[in-house]
Amino acid sequence: MKFLESSEMDVFSQTLVTGAIDCVIDFKLETYSSKMVTSEKKQWKSNDKSVIWDERQPLGSYEETVMSASPSVGHNHRLRHLSERSCSGGSDNDFDNNDYLIKDSISRKRLYDLTQVLNCSFPDHDFTNANSEAFALVNYTDLSRLVDMKLETIVRDYHIRREELWGLIDDAIVPGDCQIYRFTSEFYKYCVISNLCSFKSQFEDDPFTEDGCIWALAFIFYNKALKRFVILTIRCLSKQADTSIEIFPDFSEDEAEPHEK
Repeated sequence: MKFLESSEMDVFSQTLVTGAIDCVIDFKLETYSSKMVTSEKKQWKSNDKSVIWDERQPLGSYEETVMSASPSVGHNHRLRHLSERSCSGGSDNDFDNNDYLIKDSISRKRLYDLTQVLNCSFPDHDFTNANSEAFALVNYTDLSRLVDMKLETIVRDYHIRREELWGLIDDAIVPGDCQIYRFTSEFYKYCVISNLCSFKSQFEDDPFTEDGCIWALAFIFYNKALKRFVILTIRCLSKQADTSIEIFPDFSEDEAEPHEK
């Protein structure tokens, strides 16, 4: 999976994070080619030959996400459940021969691709074993509404930058021709003794639920025709958090300090 550089996305991201209000923002807007690079081809060949890559895996429930997907997800295709009759069986592109988008499952191959996008974007973390139910298909209209709502509260003058964000995404991936997945690393954990539900991350080292992360959003767009992915992630971090994120280091201060002998 090859990272596709975009100076426009880089400049926008830098402008956005410098406008943070009472927090630190970790914002990623990145484009990747779905074509495998050499290292991925080697890894792919080393995979268990008994794995059926077209086998369907359950997606997260619409009802368990903040947004609910509607029939306008990505393509304007009709949706069907995995349990409903299909004329095609397994399909790597998640559509059957009747052009129905299978909304509650995903092929193992697509799951592999999505986790690779996350691994590329967060190289210090490993999402390889992410459960398929951590992903859910979402509606672009609801996605953009949620992102706007969140960023308006933490980015100064975000209303001025809003159109630029969605213009960049439209130019890079054409959302109307995409399947869009939301990634949620947390799952509900129910305690019988206390009769309470809590959230627990799938991963020991999770950037979306680590200490100091107030809230986080993660979305992956996939356009089959363009053979391309776009990942959009936002982490709102506490200023008091011990974070390694360095937005714009001020080297002038370092230069002013006397050197230790």
